[in-house]
Amino acid sequence: MTKTIPSQSSSLDDWLCYLESVHPANIEMGLERVNNVANNIGLLNTSSKIILIAGTNGKGTTARCLESLLLAQGFSVGTYASPHLIRYNERVRVNGEELADQFHVDAFNLLEQGRKDTPLTYFEYGTLGALAIFKRCNVDYVLLEVGLGGRFDATNIVTPFASVITTIDLDHKEYLGDTRELVAYDKAGIFRENTPAIIGDLNIPHTMTDYGKKINANMVLSGSDFIFKENTESFNWQYKEHNFELAKPAIPCQNAATALTVLCVLDLLPSEQIVKNCLADLVVEGRFQQLSSEPLVFTDVAHNPESARYLANKLLSFKDKGFKIHALAAMLADKDKAGVLKEVSHLVDEWSLASLNGPRGDTASNLESALQNISDHNIMHGYNSVAEALSVILPKQKNDTVLIVFGSFFTVAGAINYFKK
Repeated sequence: MTKTIPSQSSSLDDWLCYLESVHPANIEMGLERVNNVANNIGLLNTSSKIILIAGTNGKGTTARCLESLLLAQGFSVGTYASPHLIRYNERVRVNGEELADQFHVDAFNLLEQGRKDTPLTYFEYGTLGALAIFKRCNVDYVLLEVGLGGRFDATNIVTPFASVITTIDLDHKEYLGDTRELVAYDKAGIFRENTPAIIGDLNIPHTMTDYGKKINANMVLSGSDFIFKENTESFNWQYKEHNFELAKPAIPCQNAATALTVLCVLDLLPSEQIVKNCLADLVVEGRFQQLSSEPLVFTDVAHNPESARYLANKLLSFKDKGFKIHALAAMLADKDKAGVLKEVSHLVDEWSLASLNGPRGDTASNLESALQNISDHNIMHGYNSVAEALSVILPKQKNDTVLIVFGSFFTVAGAINYFKK
């Protein structure tokens, strides 16, 4: 059956439905197809300086930090991130703002005409669409968040002004490998010869630095070239002659330190006062985001062991103040359920587990099995959805309890939508 191709006057929803239907796979590694289409329509010929950001966790928060600090200096900035929480437009920001649907429609229409017979995945369409929008807006800087790995990700067709690795941990093992060394080597594929490569991970595998040395990338390493120290209410960042004492931001200090180092390496670091102002105002949706104060509810996209460890530290601060923790978890089937739940289980007093609908969603019963294998948890409840769970939990939640809803971008989206209604 021939699929009807949307036009420039079609809705964004029509285009997104079409993009989901035209390629048989969600993920297809390799750059040749996406490179050909980009060259067909001249997307790679741009005056914007591109900062390419890869990492298992922390890409979005690092990009948001860089965006804030560049905008504060009067630069125009395009930011591409994925996945979105509520609506597609979140994936592309220009000067910190989402764009009207028509910008995306125009970009997809351009791609459809330029790709000829070349098949593209949904993510590849999105990446090329973002590049088309940034070229149209002629921004000074582009912050491009890598989708999966690095070496064969669609974003890696660009020539970066700088490459950034935030953290390295195990996720997407079927594509990237099941050791940190294999994951690190794949992510190092975004490095370029004689180009800054800033690595924020606290325990950098040798495969990443070996590759960087081999191609003569200008590597700047966390722990040796730049350092940060966390205190209860503040953190200290040092790089070369710079030594900033800063209040703890709402994002991980590790990501803030990495972002500051990137700007310093590129000779774009603003004054310490501007840094303090930007970090104080920084909020990233879905990263320990507070949804309610009475009752006390937070949500977090933590979906792999590393991000769950960061979440556990946040929960520990409430536990230390005498709060009980009620966790509502819902996850995708291809994630390391046991690894994620184990990182927070010692802090949780009561568990609620919800099924995620959709082709990749896991069931509450599978989560319950994973949890039972970790340790004894007497108080467990199962629900068909995040919304159903919240409708039962919230009316009964006491003032001495924090509810944390976590496990996936889809879980966070479900929680946010529930509170909006």
